[in-house]
Amino acid sequence: MNNPRPEPADLLVRNSYLVTVDADRRILTNGAVAIKDGRVIDVGRDVQLSANYTAKRVIDAAGAVVHPGFVDTHIHLLYHLLRWSTNDGGDWNNSLPIHAEYATLVDEETEYLAAKLSAWEMARNGTTCFLEAGNLPIHDGAAAEAIEEVGMRGLIGKGIKDIDPSEGDSDSHRGAQHQSSETARAIKGLGSDLWRNSDSDALVRGVVNLSGMGSASDELELAAKALADEHGVILNQHLSYHQQDVDADDRRLGKHAIVHFAEIGLLAENCTFSHVNFVRDDEVEPFLNSGASIGWCPMASMLFGIGGTIRGKHLELYRKDANISFGCDSANWTSAFDIGEQAFMASLTAREKTGKTDALLAEDMVQMATINGAKSCGMADEIGSIEVGKRADLVIRRNDLPESVPSLDPLRSVMYSSRAKSVDTVVVNGEVIIEAGHSTKLDEIDIKVRANEKVQDLFQKMDRPIPSGNWPHID
Repeated sequence: MNNPRPEPADLLVRNSYLVTVDADRRILTNGAVAIKDGRVIDVGRDVQLSANYTAKRVIDAAGAVVHPGFVDTHIHLLYHLLRWSTNDGGDWNNSLPIHAEYATLVDEETEYLAAKLSAWEMARNGTTCFLEAGNLPIHDGAAAEAIEEVGMRGLIGKGIKDIDPSEGDSDSHRGAQHQSSETARAIKGLGSDLWRNSDSDALVRGVVNLSGMGSASDELELAAKALADEHGVILNQHLSYHQQDVDADDRRLGKHAIVHFAEIGLLAENCTFSHVNFVRDDEVEPFLNSGASIGWCPMASMLFGIGGTIRGKHLELYRKDANISFGCDSANWTSAFDIGEQAFMASLTAREKTGKTDALLAEDMVQMATINGAKSCGMADEIGSIEVGKRADLVIRRNDLPESVPSLDPLRSVMYSSRAKSVDTVVVNGEVIIEAGHSTKLDEIDIKVRANEKVQDLFQKMDRPIPSGNWPHID
């Protein structure tokens, strides 16, 4: 009996330790993935798929780990050119004025370069999709163009507010009391990038973003939620990063923020909150009941000594089936745009906090970085796992590094030992965008030169010295 004729495919990734993150969390120790027209068309044993498909390109993973692309659920692309713009040891109050001044100087080139560097760095570290925190776009199309040129997926939308938390806690700003004209203006600004979603294949899509952290009235919150519901997207905002904004919210609302959100009908499965370093006991149940998501940024808390990994309830909520994912935040609020590093630090701090070595395992880290991240973005039906019909977004590791040997537990080796160093190939929508650790789409030297020149120009305009650290520098 003759074998059936092999079916055509665009890409076949074979001979892999395939971490699917499907509903059964299967790992195929000698697996393969067939891809066509940007989607996964088959997942199975290597011997079967190698016989069943003739692909335009075949990638032999040589037994290394292949997993779904990581998803960053809270990132500020705009501030990439400010990385380490304050001397080591400065607190967030030292950084905020520089960020504010920088924002007034952002031109189209600055936005384009910041977005391109950010997307390139994320892709290089195994991230295939991100949720932008609400700083973009300022110049229409600049950031989206940069993201598309890198070849990765992104969700963007300008962060909107109608309350300035710095105005204090006067009665005029308590609850939903505010200037109606300011709220009307803010509501009109909601969802400025939702038009991108008319193309279901677009790499860059729109969501509804609020600035959050006490900067939105109830009227604006509910208008944003209604718009997100109407368009089938998420409502994304900051919440409870620092003790200062938590205290301000408590005073303004007269109760804890998550309790208040539940009472006004805001909390739902399509709500994603970033940080949430402070959760009080009365907020746990309403949050769990809502199905909302948290983009946990461990290193953004740790770098500024906020205490989120100590006092926060991310681990406890995750263990009660809350959807917790990871975010890298801003380049000046974290070490690198590397979700694997966030996962690593989350695991270590969870064990240190609880005194339990099983507090957060490698499998938990991968789940939070992939399918949980996809859910936080409202895209769990499209990305986050390697399954038939989903977008072909995946990462191929290398296993020839010293940190990868011996390969007794390949998944732990990747998450704890080799980490981002082992990222070799990154595929988004079936297209290889990173190969052998380098972009297939960018002139890497050109982008680095242009970014460094732009930074010099920006610091001259701000009349600030380039940060030089704390030890004496001698020319």
